[in-house]
Amino acid sequence: MNEISGPGADTRPRAGRSAGEAPTALAAAAVAREARWGRWGALLPVLACACSLEGLSAEWDASSAPTGGGGSLSRIRIEAEDCELSGRFERVDDPLASGGTYVAVPEEANCESDRVDCSFEIGEAGTYQIRARVATGPDESTDNSFLVRVDHEPELGTRYDFNGTEFHEDYVHDSKDATGLLLKFALGPGMHIVSFGCREDAARLDWVELVRIGP
Repeated sequence: MNEISGPGADTRPRAGRSAGEAPTALAAAAVAREARWGRWGALLPVLACACSLEGLSAEWDASSAPTGGGGSLSRIRIEAEDCELSGRFERVDDPLASGGTYVAVPEEANCESDRVDCSFEIGEAGTYQIRARVATGPDESTDNSFLVRVDHEPELGTRYDFNGTEFHEDYVHDSKDATGLLLKFALGPGMHIVSFGCREDAARLDWVELVRIGP
């Protein structure tokens, strides 16, 4: 097709170019735009529905994961079966548990001085919370609590109740507090012990985390 010139049309001579140059340049520009905006463009439907960004893609999860220090949460995790067990706490194999094992006092064994002591070495002082993966025992209404201590305090432990017969992640809170207050601890660098004591037998503990939430 011949180009039609009309009033005001640009009739200046144009530099020649090879037949494949324009498509190649456009393709390169499209690739550059995708590389620059593709990750954020994928967020538009997510932002529109106010959905969680987690699980958007493996790359997103990896780039958004907490790395410790600065303004990010710093987490230290220990598998419960790797902690020191005392009393009648036992390691129990379960394919649904992290690492294939959880710990618990057997059903109907009752609780005495049974305890799981997890030792954490902290490199940065700050305010920490405790996060755990837990599940109730067969009787969800009675096999659902631990007594939690940090560095052996408080002496009688803080009662921590939870629900759910399937393993789930939860922040440890004071069950005697009507607002469900999350436990917070000011910890300095060095070794600290987080203990889960038996309050009701058969309650299951999979892993324990210390999470730094601020200075």
